[in-house]
Amino acid sequence: MRSALSYLWRHPRRTGFIALNIIVLIAFVAWGAFTADMSNEGMGGVPNAMLGYTGMALLIVVWIVAWLAWAWLLARRHLLHRP
Repeated sequence: MRSALSYLWRHPRRTGFIALNIIVLIAFVAWGAFTADMSNEGMGGVPNAMLGYTGMALLIVVWIVAWLAWAWLLARRHLLHRP
């Protein structure tokens, strides 16, 4: 266990990327659980639903940008370290 923690500590970008993906997945599950019974609230639940959809749209954009940045970082690193 200690070696796994030291590995994550030595690679903060990788650890942060893993943490971001876990947080996004937890947010998706929480959003799904929260909006599962929105149809029972009627018109009073519309602002909450819109806020949830807007937040999830922004989260998806951030997630896509993070994956693109990660891919760019890896591609750049591989191009710089070519023999």
